[in-house]
Amino acid sequence: MLSTGFSTLDRIIQRDEIVEFYSTDYNLLYEFYHRVIVVSSPVKVIIVGERGGLNPLLIERFKRIFQRDGDIYIRRAFKIEDVKPTIEEMGDEFILINPYHHGKNYTEIVAAIRKTKGRKFLFSNMDREVNGSLFGSHSVHSMIRLERGERGFKAIVVKSLILEEVEIPFGYWEIFGKDQGEGLMKWILTSSPP
Repeated sequence: MLSTGFSTLDRIIQRDEIVEFYSTDYNLLYEFYHRVIVVSSPVKVIIVGERGGLNPLLIERFKRIFQRDGDIYIRRAFKIEDVKPTIEEMGDEFILINPYHHGKNYTEIVAAIRKTKGRKFLFSNMDREVNGSLFGSHSVHSMIRLERGERGFKAIVVKSLILEEVEIPFGYWEIFGKDQGEGLMKWILTSSPP
């Protein structure tokens, strides 16, 4: 079962079949999808592009943090011609990293994504507000923009079937499983004398 590991986000997207996460901050997106892969394991992953995509050391780090040991099945679509058949062969649930890397044949890619059964998470390193209509933003059920802030990051739900645009803040270390807890105000209220 595909999951982000963030309960707030998972509740929002729980019924959505095609969910896209995007960001122009490559490092944030990179760390986020590594977390999602491990939290969702066992999982199938498609990487579009010639090189890069997954860091085995970061995968191992997240496996230790979240105490997960599920298998991660990886397929790579090197050329643009490989993307559509790879998506079709993966079957039901999978994670697709950088689906529009080549910037061509996007109608075929979107058609293949829509045609396959099951849940799909897409991770795109692009500005979807500039390129959205070009790359099938109408096909996804939820679209979430990730943005880095001063002390963390925020997930902005740009498109959803159940709610309007909403911004969900997270502390940076929450990607790595460090919970922010109740916060300083809760501590002040419970520890001060009457």
